[in-house]
Amino acid sequence: MRLFARCTVWFVACISGLLLGTASAAASDLKLHTRLVWGTDQGQPAGKNLQEIDDKTRAKLHQFKWKHYWVMNQCTADTNAKEHTKVSLSDKGAVDFKDLGNGSVEIRLYDLKTGSEPKRVKVVQHSIEALKKGELCILAGDDKETWDNAWFVIITAAP
Repeated sequence: MRLFARCTVWFVACISGLLLGTASAAASDLKLHTRLVWGTDQGQPAGKNLQEIDDKTRAKLHQFKWKHYWVMNQCTADTNAKEHTKVSLSDKGAVDFKDLGNGSVEIRLYDLKTGSEPKRVKVVQHSIEALKKGELCILAGDDKETWDNAWFVIITAAP
């Protein structure tokens, strides 16, 4: 009888471990869509084939003042709990992501300068559940080259 009890306890422990492992693997199975967007009152830059941001995202940016939001670059990347996933947005900026395993993702923004190490500018944590429900994570700043323009890094869960 004791052998049966030990085997039952061992079996339950193994099944529990498998279920917990599957749940944590599913939690870190997140793809993030990242867009680098330029906010401006100017029209489309000459010689560049840029798209304006979609209407749904534009509606969520209503508190900002610009007429146009041009998508400069975009990409989709997987996140995981073991290491940061790096995404280059331009020759001037990059982000990386890491699933923290507590229902949130850490997002780190970097300033890239030629000849020097990347400089971490901002670190934020955002709810994975909120991203999956359609919430945006927006990091933004002034465009240092053009007066009265701005850049945005807009992060959403990939469809």
